[in-house]
Amino acid sequence: MEDPTLIRINSVEKSRLEGWLFFVLERLILVVMKRINHRVIILSSSIVIFLISLTQQCYCTTNSCGYSIAAVFSGAIGLLLGGAGISWLANPLLLISWISINKKPKLSLITGFLAVIISFSFLFFSKIRSDEAGNYSQIISYELGYWLWVLSSLIMFAGNIWLYFIKAKAAAQPDLH
Repeated sequence: MEDPTLIRINSVEKSRLEGWLFFVLERLILVVMKRINHRVIILSSSIVIFLISLTQQCYCTTNSCGYSIAAVFSGAIGLLLGGAGISWLANPLLLISWISINKKPKLSLITGFLAVIISFSFLFFSKIRSDEAGNYSQIISYELGYWLWVLSSLIMFAGNIWLYFIKAKAAAQPDLH
C-alpha cells in the first residue's frame, strides 16, 4: 500500500522544479554577494593568518629555530644590521596596506604588493644573524610561520587586485539582469 502523503513528480515537473530552485538559489547568492563587505573579509583573513603566523616557528638555522613573534618584535633591530633583516620591512608595509584598504585602495594595493615582494626576499638569504655577538647561522629551513606570514601579504595583495581591478570593472558595466 502506498503512503497517501507521498507526492509523485514526473520527469517534466521535476525538471521545472529543479530549474525554479536553481533560479531562486542563484538570485539568493547574488543578493548575499552584493551585501557582503569584501574588504572586511580580505582584511580580517589577512590579519587572522598573520596572527596565527606569530604562534609558529618561522625558520630554522644550524643552531636553533626562530619564532615569528620574536622576529616581528626584534626585526627593526635586524633591519639596522642589514642582510635578511631587510625582510622585516614587509611588516610595516602590510600594516599600511591594512590601514589604507578602505580609504586609499590604491595605496593598499601598492603596499600589499611591496609586502609580498619583500617577504619573499627572505628566501634569497642563506644566513641570518643569530646572536648579539654578531655571529651568523646558516638558514636550513623555512617553517610554517614564515609561509603564513607570506600568505597574509598575498591575501592582501590578491584581495586588493580583485577589489581594485575586477570589482571596479564590474561596477562600470551595466547590470543586465
